[in-house]
Amino acid sequence: MSHRSVLVLLLTVAIGLAFGEINLLKNADFELSTFSESSGAWYANGCSATASDDSYTGAHSVRVTNRRGTWAGMSYHLTLKPGTNYYFKAHIKLQNVPTHDLTANTQVMVFLQMTSGSKYLTLSENKVMQPHIWQAIGGDFTTPADLTSARLYIQSKDASVNYLLDSSSLVEIPPLPINWKTTANATIDKMRKADITVSIYGHSSTKDLIGVTIEVIQNKHEFGFGSAVKASAMTNPQETTYQKVFYDNFEWATIENFLKWRMMEWTEGKVNYATAMNAVDEMLKHGTNIRAHNLFWDRKSNVPAWLANTTGQALIQQMERRINGIVPRTKGKVEHWDVNNENIHGNFFESGTGDVNITMWMFKEVHKVDPTVKLFLNDYGVVKDRYSTQDTGQHGALIMLQDYYNQAMMFKARPDVPLYGLGIQAHMHSSIDVSVVKYRLDQMVATGLPLWITEFDLDVRDDNSRADYLEDLLTLFFSTPEVEGIIFWGFWDGNMHAPIRALFTGSDVKPNAAGRRYQQLFKRDWRTNITTPIASGHASLRGFRGQYTLRVTKAGHTLKEEKFTLTSKGADLNVTVSGSGNTMQVSHILVG
Repeated sequence: MSHRSVLVLLLTVAIGLAFGEINLLKNADFELSTFSESSGAWYANGCSATASDDSYTGAHSVRVTNRRGTWAGMSYHLTLKPGTNYYFKAHIKLQNVPTHDLTANTQVMVFLQMTSGSKYLTLSENKVMQPHIWQAIGGDFTTPADLTSARLYIQSKDASVNYLLDSSSLVEIPPLPINWKTTANATIDKMRKADITVSIYGHSSTKDLIGVTIEVIQNKHEFGFGSAVKASAMTNPQETTYQKVFYDNFEWATIENFLKWRMMEWTEGKVNYATAMNAVDEMLKHGTNIRAHNLFWDRKSNVPAWLANTTGQALIQQMERRINGIVPRTKGKVEHWDVNNENIHGNFFESGTGDVNITMWMFKEVHKVDPTVKLFLNDYGVVKDRYSTQDTGQHGALIMLQDYYNQAMMFKARPDVPLYGLGIQAHMHSSIDVSVVKYRLDQMVATGLPLWITEFDLDVRDDNSRADYLEDLLTLFFSTPEVEGIIFWGFWDGNMHAPIRALFTGSDVKPNAAGRRYQQLFKRDWRTNITTPIASGHASLRGFRGQYTLRVTKAGHTLKEEKFTLTSKGADLNVTVSGSGNTMQVSHILVG
């Protein structure tokens, strides 16, 4: 091996060490042009592999051609520890897509040999990958306790697809320390709170302030705590218990179904705007913020049935009619719109219009109608936990985090596309590993875009265990500064797609163990309500950011109240009093 080759390998390892991670792959950046199985590194498996000067990093990548099957491509014999979490990542550039297709399906697979048998796992499946641009691929996996050997594959579901591969890495996912919540709560205190100062002027001595008390009462969070709701239930006079529990426990809402095109226009030309908009108007009266979900849904099974065979200009005209029909009605009423739901899992509108970037067009058209609403991508398979092999057989769960990352970065690179943030669905199951969820979430943080957990629930059968998992995950999300809100995907077992995941149960809509744990966090641990004497004339406090009331009292009688908003810049409240003793009055409260 040449001195230059040794240097390249050392640099590869050093780069991993610089970020606290060690890259376990040799020739990870494909600077060495030997791709034989005997090299102990990447090798050509049923294909031709040659060096290419077209690289993502460094001087070279590997060019893969002449693939003899869908399974063929670059491969690697791995040396791994049993019972350990790993994350693989690489960059790929497709040289072509299958004939008559706009995109190609690319997979990362790992073959695990164990003393008890063997199995293939799909680490990631990028279903709608465009050609001629560098994009990330990869995912995570856990090695079995009886692992004996492992092999990694990069493949495409069409053998005609050739590709370049570069910048690969395989790292251990570090387990969270036992005291990770202590660190998380310190981050919450730093990032979710701000300083409040209260000063009283106009009194002649501290004696005048004996018996004067200030109350700082948080009315609403800056962070979004919300739930999906059934639209008709929010206006039905027979469902007041459901409504009361919602308003008492949540400050944001997503209408679960009746803003979706298929549900609003079951028959072409007969659009039901009333069900959704009546619910929106009712919730706005209670100060609820609304996430609108969704304008379009890219999976063919979720578009209106009458639209399923529409293509070309006729499809674009229907899309324009959809935008111009609903967006003017929600303008000024909703905070967010999910524009094209789950479009890394489907491509109905791309295929139908022949435009691989039709979602970008959607964003621009919606923005023309309502320039103030925040527009989101929204998808699943991003941070959710892996299913166990008992749940899903040999292939495990599909994690499409890197595909979502690619899409986000493509949108972000286009200043004419008004993407605000990323919606991350999180329908979590059993066998939750918070270390893995955090690692995945950190990959999305790296996009630099605001994040919302848009569809959160937990399929954990035992209520007490579900409460513990819920606290762990909510703490993780709330302690991640880039996450701006969490929307539960329903809260009552009488009106949820999966009643076992409910926070409230029974005809009286009472909280179960998980619901009580949520209430403890939402109503007490993560909410500020302070009552304190102010005999010195000054008070320095710290509170969770959001909307507040300052109340000044003396001897139990309210002298004055004032609303204020606590932002990251803090809030200075100057209270001017006159008189003394029983004649004391508050003339005004100035919020600075």
